[in-house]
Amino acid sequence: MIRFFSSLFILSLVYSIRAEEVQSHGFSFEQRVWNHLFERGYTDDWDIPGSANLQNPGVPISVKFMEWKNSIYLGDAGRQFAIDQPFEMVVGFYQKVDGEKKVVAVHHLSFTPEQWRAMWGEVTAEELAAFSERIKAGTIESAQDYARPHAAELRKKSGMFSINPKINKDQRRIQCSIPFTVFYREVVEQEPQIQEKVMLWGRELK
Repeated sequence: MIRFFSSLFILSLVYSIRAEEVQSHGFSFEQRVWNHLFERGYTDDWDIPGSANLQNPGVPISVKFMEWKNSIYLGDAGRQFAIDQPFEMVVGFYQKVDGEKKVVAVHHLSFTPEQWRAMWGEVTAEELAAFSERIKAGTIESAQDYARPHAAELRKKSGMFSINPKINKDQRRIQCSIPFTVFYREVVEQEPQIQEKVMLWGRELK
């Protein structure tokens, strides 16, 4: 039974770090099994719920998979700012080799709510909420005209995060990301480097 859960856990990790593909092409059968087993869906707050964290039970995990040298995209800024519990993050980077995404680095990080909030610098929840409401009013063009300078002002206050308004005919929301170099130098606290062996939880990630 433990082996089954371990295998499913690693399987979920692999499919979670391919989130862009999952969103574009629909859920794989394995992802559906994961969702059915834990009664969780891809749209839940956490990619891996605390109940499935075999290494640190009860602590949820956010999984991100980005191309090497790209920013780490985190989604809705207000939701990220509001995180008020300990959590872990697994960030994977890939390079395209012969049309395939080869994992070249993985980082496993842990955050307390206080650490996460400090990374936001001087930005407040009220500012993010007001910004989000403002860009939902008026035409797309007027919302974009408002968002560009206001996002630039927030970026000056936002510590490690970039504020990224998404305004078009399909959406009006504020997302956030951590720039690649900032992630390495200020979060991981090392220079960017491709790993000879990609290790996760003390084991090589095949």
